[in-house]
Amino acid sequence: MQIELLQMLYATPPTGVILVSTIDRNQRNNIAPFAWWTVVSKEPPLIAISIKPSTNTFRIIKDTAEFTIGVPDPKLLDAVYQSAGLHKEPDEFKKLGLTAIPALKINSPRINECQVNIECRYRDDIKCGDHVLIIGEAVAVDIRDDLVHDDDAVMRRNLVPLAHLTKNKFTTMEGTILEASAEEEEK
Repeated sequence: MQIELLQMLYATPPTGVILVSTIDRNQRNNIAPFAWWTVVSKEPPLIAISIKPSTNTFRIIKDTAEFTIGVPDPKLLDAVYQSAGLHKEPDEFKKLGLTAIPALKINSPRINECQVNIECRYRDDIKCGDHVLIIGEAVAVDIRDDLVHDDDAVMRRNLVPLAHLTKNKFTTMEGTILEASAEEEEK
C-alpha cells in the first residue's frame, strides 16, 4: 500500500526519546524532548540532534555552545510529553517535577531522574530542510549505578528507553534479546 510522503515518518521504526537540557545566559533552565537523534562518530564521540531552528533550545545551544542529553525511562513519560509544550517557563525543571543537578564539565544541567546524562559541546550544524542537525561532542557521561557491571561495562540491556510513536503514544524499547548465530572463525 502506498502512503503519503509526509507519513513516511510513521513508517520508520521509532527511535529513543531524549530530553535535552540547556541553560541560557540569564540562568534559566530549558528542557525539550527529541526523537530524531543519533551517534554519528566514535572518535571523537559526536552526537547529532535534528532540531527546528525556531525553537528556544536551538537558540540557547547556538548562543552557549553546549547542551546535555538525558535518557529518560518510562517513569518520566509524563514529563517527556509535557516538556514539548513548555515555552520559556521560568523554571522548566520545577514545572516538570525534575531535579537539575550541576553538570560535570559544562554549564547545562544534568537531569537527576534520567538513566544517562551526556554532556555535549556544540561542534557544528547542518541545515536539513526544515530542521538543522546540531552536532555536539560528548565531553562527559554520567549513568545510573545499576547500569554499570562489575567490570565497568555499561549494561545496555538494563536501559529502558522510551520511543515516540505518535502524539501522546510512546513505547518502551525493552524486549527479547536476540542473538544471531555466528559462524565459527577459521583458525
